[in-house]
Amino acid sequence: MYCTFKCFTHEQVKEINRNIKNSIFKKEEPSENSANVSKIGKFSVVPCLSLMNLIHPWLYKCQLMNRQHFGYDIYWDFHLDSLNYNVYGIKGEYGWHMDVSEKGTSCDTKLTCLLNLSEEKYKGGEFNQINQVGKIKFDSGEGLVINSLVAHKVTPVTKGERITLTYWAMGPLWK
Repeated sequence: MYCTFKCFTHEQVKEINRNIKNSIFKKEEPSENSANVSKIGKFSVVPCLSLMNLIHPWLYKCQLMNRQHFGYDIYWDFHLDSLNYNVYGIKGEYGWHMDVSEKGTSCDTKLTCLLNLSEEKYKGGEFNQINQVGKIKFDSGEGLVINSLVAHKVTPVTKGERITLTYWAMGPLWK
């Protein structure tokens, strides 16, 4: 199951991108969960708090989608959390994977919340979920929420640049 929703206009997407580029504080480090997965692109980490005034409508909708469709116990600690800024150029992709917490942590990843921040049209870069017929349409300014434990991928970009922002909603350990 997944949920998509419109959040931002083209001008708002541009403003969010400008602010993110000023907020990047480190490049993403590879994790043990993605060690054997094809992951091609530029991936950076940004603090959630510094962007709250711009991205609040998206995070609010993510909370609403959880309440209406998933019902997971989630912390929503935006002031403590960070986001991933993902830029996929031509041939950029992310192979089949699940978004799971590192071993030994005190919480689990429950939802993967994505925001498409692409400023121009691109080709390829489709979002696929296992057991999903067809690709999920996910345009600039739209949010997408999925269960983090469902395998998913981003197909190779063939033209242009696909840009997304990712928030992993964490909660108590699965029982």
